[in-house]
Amino acid sequence: MYNLFYKRSTGKPLAGIEKPFKTEVEFEKYLMDTKEIFSDIFILKRQVNAGRNIPDMIGIDKDNNIVIIENKNVEVSGEILPQILRYALWAENSPDSIRAMWLEAKNRPDDIEVDWDNVDIRIIVLAPSIKLSTLRVLKKINYNIELIEVKRFVVGVEECLLLNKLEEIGNEGARVVRGLAEYNKDFYKNSHNDNSVDVFYKLIHEVEVLIKRKKWNLDTKFNKNYVGFKTGFPNVFGIQWMGTKSLGFFFKINRSQFKFLQKVSPYTLNYDERWKQATLRYEKNVSIRKLEKVFETTYKFFVKR
Repeated sequence: MYNLFYKRSTGKPLAGIEKPFKTEVEFEKYLMDTKEIFSDIFILKRQVNAGRNIPDMIGIDKDNNIVIIENKNVEVSGEILPQILRYALWAENSPDSIRAMWLEAKNRPDDIEVDWDNVDIRIIVLAPSIKLSTLRVLKKINYNIELIEVKRFVVGVEECLLLNKLEEIGNEGARVVRGLAEYNKDFYKNSHNDNSVDVFYKLIHEVEVLIKRKKWNLDTKFNKNYVGFKTGFPNVFGIQWMGTKSLGFFFKINRSQFKFLQKVSPYTLNYDERWKQATLRYEKNVSIRKLEKVFETTYKFFVKR
């Protein structure tokens, strides 16, 4: 699946030219500056010192995962497996160290509650090029591993990033992900109000009907604390839990776009600077039909990036 993010104006009228990163440091900084890539992850530290194991980044996501991010400014192959295993084993055996990073972090998000006794490991590898054979190698280990190709281009007077999340076609030989929960009604009813879960699924259905009618290229992705509607890697918008009973919508836009989104919204929106998203608490008077312009505007902003 491909995603395109427009980054910044170059000031030069060039078109369709690939612009490789000169160093791994430049590559990592560019990724960090592109907030949409890690929009669902709270980054704890960069270049974590863990003996032989020094992940480029480590964070926590909303699904109770310790997230290890490895950036490579070279082509990646199955030879990365030993390094990935070292990071994963270190994270599994060092929850107290990672918890200390969490407690020391400034501006910890209020909407992430980490169950340190039940954390899982999520690994993200980003590189300009990744051999397809790497998928077949990594599926032999039971970790949640995402392989994402990142290329930079100049298009017109703008720089853009092209993201390609590698996925195998078909279900044959699908990788079993360690600790992956089945997010269904029974799962949500274990920790949320039954009536609220019914409303949750009703809203999901209404958004999916809107997506189908508008012919938007979005997939529904269930997670522990939210459902996201996404194109490839990042979410565009979604519905999130705000407690055992309360629900809300989120729309992935930047601060400058938020002002315009507020103008087309029939309801008052808030902006979450940490996650770079507009939010709206669900009440009985809130309807998907009235929010159609908000969903459509967010989608258009997203595909134009």
